[in-house]
Amino acid sequence: MTRLALSALLATLALFGAAPQALAHTELVSSDPANGGTPPQRPTQLTLTFTEPVPAESATVTVMGPDGAAWPLGEVTAQAATLTIPMRETGSPAGQYTVTWMVQALDGDFVDGTFAFTLTAPPAAQQPPAATPTPTAPAVTSADAAPTTASSTASATTLTAVITGTSVPAVAGSADDDGGVPLWVWILVAAVLAVIGIAVGVGLNRRGKPAE
Repeated sequence: MTRLALSALLATLALFGAAPQALAHTELVSSDPANGGTPPQRPTQLTLTFTEPVPAESATVTVMGPDGAAWPLGEVTAQAATLTIPMRETGSPAGQYTVTWMVQALDGDFVDGTFAFTLTAPPAAQQPPAATPTPTAPAVTSADAAPTTASSTASATTLTAVITGTSVPAVAGSADDDGGVPLWVWILVAAVLAVIGIAVGVGLNRRGKPAE
């Protein structure tokens, strides 16, 4: 009878000892950023390590900033008992950020929890866009003004030739824009005809006078 009572007592103690293990669920062991931590710079990923492996497809993780905006996160990946979540670039201000997580334990139950970390550095300031340079008008060079000078020189030479009755050499670029006969040619022809007319008149006048 004593042995039977002792065996029953040992079996009861064994059941009570195994109950906590049967009722135990997945727990968060560590994180990066850590709970209550102040990372020196803005993190690029979040890691959660649990007491047992957890599936990534059933895990949900959110990070809320001090302004109430959610930090944009990437796809959750799992390796053994550690979950890794990329943290994308964000313009959220410095302050306390709250991480909320939920994972599925091996027994099928869902376990959740929260922790917080604090950022002391504000997001990097963005550089203003470069100003577009204002186009400037091209400078006028001496080569651009050369045609005008040549035209003026040709006109002055033609006028001098008409007055003195001398021939004028051809000047490049002195023709009209429409491809016709230059003006100075007509002036020269008129001057030659005038000289011929004067010579003819003088000759006729001399013939008309009687010889002395």
